[in-house]
Amino acid sequence: MVDHINYSYDSSVDALYILVKDYQKVKTIPLNDDVIIDFSEEGKLVGLEILNTSFVLNTSVESLNNITNIDLIVKVTEYQILVNVIFTVAMHDHDELKIANATVINQDNIPIMDTKIASA
Repeated sequence: MVDHINYSYDSSVDALYILVKDYQKVKTIPLNDDVIIDFSEEGKLVGLEILNTSFVLNTSVESLNNITNIDLIVKVTEYQILVNVIFTVAMHDHDELKIANATVINQDNIPIMDTKIASA
C-alpha cells in the first residue's frame, strides 16, 4: 500500500493526473476516451489520468482546484481492469463527492491486483 499519492490538475487543458509511483518506462492503457491508466513494465500501478475532468466529474473547473481527498481503487482480474476514483471537493459550505468509474478488458495481461489508495 502507498502512504501518499500526488496529483496535479491543469485547468488550461482540464486534465488531472494522479501519480502513485514514479517509473521511467510506463505502459499506458486507455480505459475509455477520458480515463487512462499507467502501469510499469512489471505491472505495478503508476498513475491515472482523467481528461476532460470537469465533464467526467460533472463539476466546474474552478472546483477542481479545491480537491481535499482522493480515494483510488484499482482492481485487476484475469479478464478486466476496473478503476473507481472518489474525489472530495470543498465547496462553499460543504464537501461534495465526485466519482469516476472506468473498466476495460485486460488484454495486456496486467497482473491481478486489488489496490486501494487514499491521498489523505
